[in-house]
Amino acid sequence: MLGYKVGKNMSEWLSGWAFDPLVVMPIVFVFLLFVVDAYDPETLSNGLAMVVATSPIWLPLYLGVFFWVSWIDYIRFMYWFGLDFVVLEVQLPQTVDKNPMAIEMFLATFHNAGGETTFIARVWKGSFRPLWSLEIASNEGRIGYYMHMRRAFRNIVEARLYGQFPEAKVVEVDDYATQVPFNQEEYTIFGGEYRKGALGALPIKTYIDYGLDKDPKEEFKIDPITSILELFSQVGKNEHFWLQIILKARRNESEWYGFRNKANDNFRNPAKKEVKKLIKAAAERAGELVTDESAKKSIASRGITLLSEGEKARVEAIERSLSKLTFECGIRVVYIAKKDNFAGINAGAIIRFFDAFKGQDADREYNALGITGGTTIFDYPWQDFMDIRLKILCDNLYFQYKNRAYFYVPYDQVPVFMTTEEIATLWHFPSSIIQTPGLNRVPSRRSEAPINLPTGL
Repeated sequence: MLGYKVGKNMSEWLSGWAFDPLVVMPIVFVFLLFVVDAYDPETLSNGLAMVVATSPIWLPLYLGVFFWVSWIDYIRFMYWFGLDFVVLEVQLPQTVDKNPMAIEMFLATFHNAGGETTFIARVWKGSFRPLWSLEIASNEGRIGYYMHMRRAFRNIVEARLYGQFPEAKVVEVDDYATQVPFNQEEYTIFGGEYRKGALGALPIKTYIDYGLDKDPKEEFKIDPITSILELFSQVGKNEHFWLQIILKARRNESEWYGFRNKANDNFRNPAKKEVKKLIKAAAERAGELVTDESAKKSIASRGITLLSEGEKARVEAIERSLSKLTFECGIRVVYIAKKDNFAGINAGAIIRFFDAFKGQDADREYNALGITGGTTIFDYPWQDFMDIRLKILCDNLYFQYKNRAYFYVPYDQVPVFMTTEEIATLWHFPSSIIQTPGLNRVPSRRSEAPINLPTGL
């Protein structure tokens, strides 16, 4: 237990100074071996002899795990490259009367966990549940809404979208990300990924918190997505600003290379634990005011009624998240521009890209999306030498965005848990009162042809 605490504290200290523990620890280990060899070579030789003697036990286990991980990575990689993807652009109608709840209903289409239901499918075919990407992109000031998905799902997705927004227009387009001939000789790229700063089930400030679900009059609407659209609208020639939300349906279990553990739900279990902790803390706080044991037991039985207004709001927010469809998400923002056109102010805006969604009320706490990874990690001079790591990260950032790579190989990362309510807040169609320059809308109302047209002409 003591060793675990020391190791944890050492890891946190190294991370605080931007030293990667995976790099530093092997160096420290080798240094300690030299120290031991200098002061007590017999102990070192005995230790190495023990490692060799026990190798028939640990070596097959190590090789077995290595082979299994490599095999799953390989078959998933082959399965991924065998899929046919399509990019759809959603051209918005001139008038959007529905609030983001319509997008929340539409997002249920993406909650598809099929394709990996059997163990054989997962470990032999390499199949995995569908991945989707919802995107808002500004290319030289022209703003578009995009969806990236497997081509096989196109018809059902279009039908569900038209069901909510019949006057929108969905068209297949060339992937805008591949139209930028990115190379580090001509272009500069800046960007990163985002994670929640607290409990996964604690939501960000959503459209419901902004009152958009109540359909206020146009002049009274406060839509946080305008902060994104206005930022995107100000880019100019040879500049590109992209937002990407990669989704996959969340299962009520954890998974490790084909093996599932239903007892370990990284979303619901911590949420339930947090609610219990809040109720217990409230009961203990109230129990300190009395001395009689029977009164203390009576107070403890009252449970949630003892919570403060802020604690009640936190519990209600968590319970609301647990009642909704949830996705594992990867959230990424990228700004690319030719070197002569690169505006450093936009790089600063990426750091605080989601500030509008983390507001705090007097009686309510919200989660926040903070930036991590990407090209934002370099704070100290020892983190990079001659910009070697930065150049690699820049190429990787563009590759990851273009290939919508976040889950599975080769860039499997820690997911962000987001409900349909939260995703609909970050990706929904703005009302007609938002006149952001460059926002691509359908120029006129679409209507069906009359059914009584003559057919002999």
